[in-house]
Amino acid sequence: MKKILILLLFCSYQSIAQLSETQKILLSNCEAFSKTSAVTGREEEARTFINLLFKKGICTQDQLGNLVITIGSGYPKRLFTAPLDEPGYVISQIQDDGYLRIAPLGFGYQGTMFHQFLEGNEVKINTEKSFQIGVSTIPSSHYDGYRAMPEKNKNIFQWQESFIDIGVSSAKEVNNRGIHLLDPVTLNKKISIIAGKYVSAPSVASKAAVIALATVAHTLLNNHFSGSTIIAFTALELINGKGLEAIVNQYGPFDEVVRYNRFLNGAINNENELLVEEIIPNNIAIQKITKPVIAFRHPSTNTPEWDKAKVYNLGLPSNYTATPVEMVSIKSIEQLVKTWLNCVENKTWNINSLNTFSMPIKEESFTSFQKEAKLLSTLVSKYGVNPDEKPVRDFILTQLPKWARPIIDDKGNIVLNFGQGKEHIAFVAHMDEVGFLVDSILNDGRLALKDVGGFFNWAWEAHGALIHLPNKDIAAVFEPRNNYLQATKRFNNEVPLFVNAGFNSKEEALSNGIKPGFTTVTMPKKMIQLSETKATARGFDDRVGCAALLLALENLDPNQLPFKVTFVWSIGEETGLVGSTYAEKYLKDVSVGYPIDTYVSSDAAMESKIFGYCPLGNGAVIRVLESINFISRINLKKLQNLSEKKAIKIQYGMTIGGTDGQGFLSNGIPSVPLSWPGRYSHSPIEIMDFNDMKSLIQLIKAIMMDHSIKH
Repeated sequence: MKKILILLLFCSYQSIAQLSETQKILLSNCEAFSKTSAVTGREEEARTFINLLFKKGICTQDQLGNLVITIGSGYPKRLFTAPLDEPGYVISQIQDDGYLRIAPLGFGYQGTMFHQFLEGNEVKINTEKSFQIGVSTIPSSHYDGYRAMPEKNKNIFQWQESFIDIGVSSAKEVNNRGIHLLDPVTLNKKISIIAGKYVSAPSVASKAAVIALATVAHTLLNNHFSGSTIIAFTALELINGKGLEAIVNQYGPFDEVVRYNRFLNGAINNENELLVEEIIPNNIAIQKITKPVIAFRHPSTNTPEWDKAKVYNLGLPSNYTATPVEMVSIKSIEQLVKTWLNCVENKTWNINSLNTFSMPIKEESFTSFQKEAKLLSTLVSKYGVNPDEKPVRDFILTQLPKWARPIIDDKGNIVLNFGQGKEHIAFVAHMDEVGFLVDSILNDGRLALKDVGGFFNWAWEAHGALIHLPNKDIAAVFEPRNNYLQATKRFNNEVPLFVNAGFNSKEEALSNGIKPGFTTVTMPKKMIQLSETKATARGFDDRVGCAALLLALENLDPNQLPFKVTFVWSIGEETGLVGSTYAEKYLKDVSVGYPIDTYVSSDAAMESKIFGYCPLGNGAVIRVLESINFISRINLKKLQNLSEKKAIKIQYGMTIGGTDGQGFLSNGIPSVPLSWPGRYSHSPIEIMDFNDMKSLIQLIKAIMMDHSIKH
């Protein structure tokens, strides 16, 4: 299995076709550059990207990490500048158990929720030679009722609470991954194109400004003009401002300076509008005067000294500023290009667009569990919030053996009967996942959501979204709460989450196929293998169970089984065991039911180990005690004896939640839940171990095939 940096772009190509060629290229390069991570002082990835946009030797790099392009000669002498860096973190501690702690670097963290947007999401660690994907941990929502202080009652999440999980269990393994103290950390960037004309990503406004300035440089390199222009892509702005100061001291004095100021904040009101601290003369762009929310000059310095230079500050309007879904308009990015160019000469410029470019991504190969990883990865890639499990169901049907004769019952469950004998046993794994339903459409086109399943929905807040329709997915964003810059509580219990897909009205949303009560919404997802044995994804609950049933059928001769066996891939488990309760009405002759589902494990750095502690990698789990079931000692011992006989690694314990076995119990049939231990259940970053999946498959096969076991 190959680990690939997950950087997703979802576009409406019909809308993009309406853009000019210049706008299309700007959009493409903004999307690509927004994937780079450039924590202040560690801007290498961004610098490499910009260097590769130009012929070798065009850019000069100084010892502080600034990139400079000198164009023309003489006077007037101008400086155009934009920062390369972004807010982020560094690894501040590597624990003996392999978890990493982080600390913020520099300044520029706007709003009280900046750090909370990290919780429960993927992160990217840039090492000296490569990168590593990890996750910022989040407690399981299942356990919240057992906590002395429930997560929902806590104040806003702080960076001091963060643990980074990279799927290893020792400091030595961390070192073997090439990760060291003070390596930079950002969110794993996921880019969305909304309505074909807005780019949404972390720090996207300043990223877009860099692409705009690179486009300006490329245009000036291909045109004649009076005087000289210094193009500077500066480092270190968010730690000490010395990058720009060094440029001013080395290349000045200047007659005019036009710098991009990331702290000029303002929402998008007009797509041709720019933000300015004072009006820039001889420019056609709509200019809105605003004051920076953070002073440019760092407290430690009173420099740079501008001498007699006239200094102008430019900004891009953005929605959801300083969140992971910060959004800018492609038209305003084009206006930024034109404004810089008009500061050289007030005329109609023919913009010389850059070549489109995307950073090459190094891949890492894993040799273990390749078959299992391929199947699970594909299952995870299918979306299936109830009542829309069809994509998952359709894929499972393609993976059944040739001898299989499945039926789809009236609820949409897949039911597969096979084997022989008087005794009848059944296994059930659910196809659905947690997510959202569109509850209503606001008059302005935004969608109000309803949670489907139990989870901490703040882990979705201010991240990319996908709206699922029968024939397409629409890119959108989960909006941050209105007061995200001043919020004090972790959980927002006043209003539901809202999704913005760029619709301008309720009518437009309806015309695009949105149906309240039926349309489902999730977050973009893809499985990422963290190490040889561990992987992360949203939706492992219960795609691991679905995969385990499929793999248990591999090389199976149903004529050799001593039992009649039924496999059920059920719908609607997260919404009240809908599918399994229906199926179990026609499975009343079953001796024992085996629901296959996640064991919500407390094997995580921030969880109490008082209960639910079945470590990942130690084998499949028998869920002896859960919220709504307590299996008998007899059934526990049967499975323990069978596992010992077959040398299958298993664990047992108590956890919170229930499974698809309740219908069996209602008919007087024992329910014996079998599980795989998982971290961070019902979050975007669930983690599993393939060793546990292997044990689970072995246990399912052993139960089906062992003649000595009496149900």
